[in-house]
Amino acid sequence: MKSMADPLVKLAGVSKHYPGVRALTDVSLQIFPGRVLALAGENGAGKSTLIKSLAGAVRPDEGTVEVGGNPVPADPGEVIKAGVSVIYQELTDVPDMSIADNLLLGAFPSSAGFTRRREAEKLSRASLARVGLAHIDPWRPVSSLTLSERQLLEIARCLARDAKVLVFDEPTSSLPESEVEILMAVIKGLKADGLGILYVSHHLDEFFEIADDILVLRDGRAVEQRPTAEWDEQQLVRAMLARDLGRAYPFRERRLGDDVLNVEGLNAPRVKDARVHVRGGEVVGLIGLAGAGRTELMRAIAGIDRPESGGVKIDGAEVKTGSIAAARGAGIAYVTEDRKQSGLVLESSVRDNMAFGNYGLFSKLGWVRKTKLARLCKKWVADFEVKTADTNGAVGRLSGGNQQKVVLARYAATEPRVILLDDPTRGVDVGSKAAIYEKVFELAEGGAGVIITSSDTDEVLAVSDRAYVLRAGRIVGEVDRAAFDRETALHLASLG
Repeated sequence: MKSMADPLVKLAGVSKHYPGVRALTDVSLQIFPGRVLALAGENGAGKSTLIKSLAGAVRPDEGTVEVGGNPVPADPGEVIKAGVSVIYQELTDVPDMSIADNLLLGAFPSSAGFTRRREAEKLSRASLARVGLAHIDPWRPVSSLTLSERQLLEIARCLARDAKVLVFDEPTSSLPESEVEILMAVIKGLKADGLGILYVSHHLDEFFEIADDILVLRDGRAVEQRPTAEWDEQQLVRAMLARDLGRAYPFRERRLGDDVLNVEGLNAPRVKDARVHVRGGEVVGLIGLAGAGRTELMRAIAGIDRPESGGVKIDGAEVKTGSIAAARGAGIAYVTEDRKQSGLVLESSVRDNMAFGNYGLFSKLGWVRKTKLARLCKKWVADFEVKTADTNGAVGRLSGGNQQKVVLARYAATEPRVILLDDPTRGVDVGSKAAIYEKVFELAEGGAGVIITSSDTDEVLAVSDRAYVLRAGRIVGEVDRAAFDRETALHLASLG
């Protein structure tokens, strides 16, 4: 019988190579029962490859991976049976099925061809109770749950499989701040129950709340591991980037011009009587809780959603509302919060993704001038410091930060008068955040007006000259940078 001090998972000397890339080099770590090991590193540091190696989806070229003292199976399904489950940032549930069906997918209790619903309900309720969802009917459809409840359901499904080790891969990247606290509390409870946890996130403050130890990966190597109490945020950033990062959000003063955007009395889906103005060179933030209407306001301005009433003006000229083409023609660019689903075609090349919508820059009489496209693409890659060996390679192979840079480069090429940025650093590491905001400020310094929102209120306050606070689709407050106060802003956002 193993003592509690024995590791549940052990990686020793793990290395993995891909053509032209050394993803992992001699990485070792251990996950112990009742402890949280945080894994920190930039996009491209090797975190995803390490998780896949642990999950049985990737076979290391060198080294060993053990679960419970035994070599990890080559089949992800067998790894789950061995007690290791991964909770990915993208939800893997089936929304149209019931909660119980999702929890027990592939293992629904049955006999002689008949399902045992009473037993299924008992098992489901037990798993739901462990993640704080005991009040929820297991026969409800998953589509009726909130985003955070669906995230907790992912955990409950792992517990229903009798998981001993949970791997969290960016679990809070799409959660609003208020719901992150719920997830943190659940993880603390699972730790107290004796589960071993590997926690991966770009939100460094979460490490200091829940982790016992922090391991830093850089360029595929494990560079340092210490108890969390022996780290501070600056030391952690320095270990991740091999350099100091003065600020993740490099704000700088700019000369502001006249209004470039005026929104008057805009009423649209989940937007009520919005009145907004943005000056040339100004960065304006939108603050609000989940469902406050931040994204919906941007979509209405960008012509994606058709307003019922109200108007949008660029440089004093009226813009036809409800028309993407008219908005783009007037110089409005909208960068979606979901780059993978709406911002990029992941199977297409970096070059093609940068070219989408910009054909007028390199085509003539319907013919693409490939030499000019290649030259422009090379310039955009250099300007935005996109790390890619080949612009003909699929954009889906790039890290999240580099994917976001591709999206920004595409819109920056249009020289927009107004750019709307919806959670532009979601799932992006601290180094890439700084690089992305450097480019945002360059756009502003060129005279563009910028509207930005994020699930991280601190981020919005850090980069904005002025901010609007939204609640239930209405703007309930406006504040200049000199008067920014996080608690006041969130109080307005929650109570109006």
